[in-house]
Parts: sequence; C-alpha cells; structure tokens
Amino acid sequence: MSGTVLLFGRLKDAFGAASVALPDGVATAAELRARLAELNPDLADVLRAKTVRIAVNQELVADEAGTRISAGDEIALLPPLSGG
Repeated sequence: MSGTVLLFGRLKDAFGAASVALPDGVATAAELRARLAELNPDLADVLRAKTVRIAVNQELVADEAGTRISAGDEIALLPPLSGG
C-alpha cells in the first residue's frame, strides 16, 4: 500500500516537502502520528503535539485511534493556524 500525507505550514517547511509517503502498516490516524514521529525523531515533538491536527478526506479527525486510514484517502497534517 502506498499513499501520500500532505503537509502544510511549518510542517511543510520542517520536512522540506509538500508531502511524505504514507508509512507501510499504518491503519489509523493515531498510528500515523506515532509512526511519523518514530521515523523523524528530530520532528517527534512537533508531530506529537496535539496542536498538529490530522485531516482525512478534508475532515478534521476527533478520534485518532478510531479513525481508519488507507492509501486511497486524502490525508493531511495541519499545524496550528494563525490569522491576521
């Protein structure tokens, strides 16, 4: 299974890319967060922060452990937004 995780704002800057590959074996949004933090230890604190939200198919996830994901989903990591 291959898929893509879209990155925005400071996450896009931190990764140096607009997206990263969906890690193999990830079945829930919670597993995605944990696996990305494991694969990117220098960004683990940012990735584990609850201010970073996960969206699946353009809907913010409220229950990460209960939200299943697959390669066909549109998955995005969203940092806190600032306005002005």
